[in-house]
Amino acid sequence: MSSWAAGWLDAHGDPTPVVDVRARVLSAAAQAGVPLPLASLALCSFMPTTLERLREATHAAALAARLGPLPPIAVGELAGAPVVVMPLTFGAPAASAEVEELLATGVRTLLIGGATGSLQPHVAIGAYVVPTGAIREEGTSYHYAPADQPARAGGPAMRALWEAAEASGRHAVQGRVWTTDAPYREFAGKVRRYQSDGVLGVEMESSALMVVAEARGVDLGVLLTVSDHVFDPAWPNIFGTDPFRANCVALADVLLAAARRLLNSPG
Repeated sequence: MSSWAAGWLDAHGDPTPVVDVRARVLSAAAQAGVPLPLASLALCSFMPTTLERLREATHAAALAARLGPLPPIAVGELAGAPVVVMPLTFGAPAASAEVEELLATGVRTLLIGGATGSLQPHVAIGAYVVPTGAIREEGTSYHYAPADQPARAGGPAMRALWEAAEASGRHAVQGRVWTTDAPYREFAGKVRRYQSDGVLGVEMESSALMVVAEARGVDLGVLLTVSDHVFDPAWPNIFGTDPFRANCVALADVLLAAARRLLNSPG
């Protein structure tokens, strides 16, 4: 952890992590006989259907051995460059730890696909949300940055996702989302408050991923498909349906289009 952490996170005089993530992953790779780095760009998602499409489009093959704590990794090719395809676990703590481990393999750009509940009537089910910032109501990010540091994304990865989402023909919006650890504590009053503030959706990972990416100096873009309407007391949703699975495939295609933009960009 960098030296500035000691001023706001109580490390009791020594901010050295007991477990060094890079050393752990390098050791696991050496034991498995997997050469690093794997790739500079990674495509990740929480949804199996999205991952299936990403692996298919990049002809990704699973590594012969697991890299220690990491989820199963596949390496493929896109625009003539190697790319990693990896699942992420729902929730900020698990997803952030997996991203930390993935970065230790050499990844420097992350494109992540997920789902969000909409807080706004004009953001319908099936629309795309590209978060440019997030309300930090999870606990993980506070281990990486002080409370007054905003969770934000605005680099090339986010811009590539926005351009690809706009070009997809689906309704796409960008702005802030609300990240929470407790999906069964999304209170109606808070939903109305954040709706009036213009917050677009609620999900469980973005703010932590943004803060971790900034702390580690890597480029992050997140693309979310709208799965439900949290602002409606009837809670309309398409979880577990064919339309949701189709939207997850379409989400993968936008991730791939953004990745091509990044890989084909000069420099």
